[in-house]
Amino acid sequence: MPKSKYSKKQKIAWPMRIQARKGSPAEKKYYYGSALPGKPWEMPEEIAQGIDPAPLEDLIFHGGRVVPQMEFQNVYLGENDDWSEDDITSIDSAITLAMQDQDLNNVMVQYFPGPKSLECDPRGSFVQGETKPSQLGEPDVQATIVALFDNGKIKKSNLEDTVFNLILPSGTVLTLDDSSSLQGLGGYHGSVQVRRGGQQITLYYSANVFSQMQGRRENGIVAFDQPWKNVVGTLYHEINEFRTDADVRDAIQTENNDLLGWMSRSGRECGDQPIVAARSLNLIFQEVAVAKSTKRIPVQFLYSNAVHGAEGPIDSPHADVSAIAGKGGTRGKMKTVSR
Repeated sequence: MPKSKYSKKQKIAWPMRIQARKGSPAEKKYYYGSALPGKPWEMPEEIAQGIDPAPLEDLIFHGGRVVPQMEFQNVYLGENDDWSEDDITSIDSAITLAMQDQDLNNVMVQYFPGPKSLECDPRGSFVQGETKPSQLGEPDVQATIVALFDNGKIKKSNLEDTVFNLILPSGTVLTLDDSSSLQGLGGYHGSVQVRRGGQQITLYYSANVFSQMQGRRENGIVAFDQPWKNVVGTLYHEINEFRTDADVRDAIQTENNDLLGWMSRSGRECGDQPIVAARSLNLIFQEVAVAKSTKRIPVQFLYSNAVHGAEGPIDSPHADVSAIAGKGGTRGKMKTVSR
């Protein structure tokens, strides 16, 4: 009987929804242990000699929700004294420019085949106005988002296409399970469901480290020369993973691949493989020119199926986007949310 071309051994793990520093314990745990939450896609046992294995990291559309027309709101944790007004202004301006830049969106539009254009509008940011936490885990992140909703600090319209970005103040440690930002965790995104007025409401969030050196210890992912730039790099990673894979946490909780948006067969989102594959962080964390500003802005380059790896801004979208999406393994019509 001929030997099967597929491996019978499949590793059980969770997909990524985090940003992790290259070479860190967090990367080792989450990246190298990542997999789809439900039934694995079978992996070829061997790759033909001379073929670059990078295409195996191409993102596959699993049928879940994607958000081509979205909003975001930055929430700065702590009190006003914990923040520099210049840092807040720089972060808000840079991430808005990045998410609205045509050349950067020319890379991401391949994951949204069809007539819809990519839109990303900011809501006004604000400082939370509570005591700065020394450490923040995901239960704390979720409790904070729910409290902001219940207290009327976040607008209650268009919640299904809005991600609320919690930005940690300097020195606060972010945790997820038994990993932390002192072990390379830069940020993560997810969602939480609450019932209010007899209706179930989903709130989407990201948590983002104020990455910097603390003495000889690195808190988060230090890729640029100023901490606020590191924050923007993480925000760009997390916001794009929200719009291409909004319900990843639900997929993990239910072990249901059909809730995933765009994710590789190995359980990685658009921001994950580039960090590990890069020989040096400065190859993928770069300050780029944008059309609406004379200043260069910091971003992390994301995974592109079209080039089978990280790709920076391009002048025009790749030709035949729908064909590229098909090669990635599209399984059905995408469920998009539009205002």
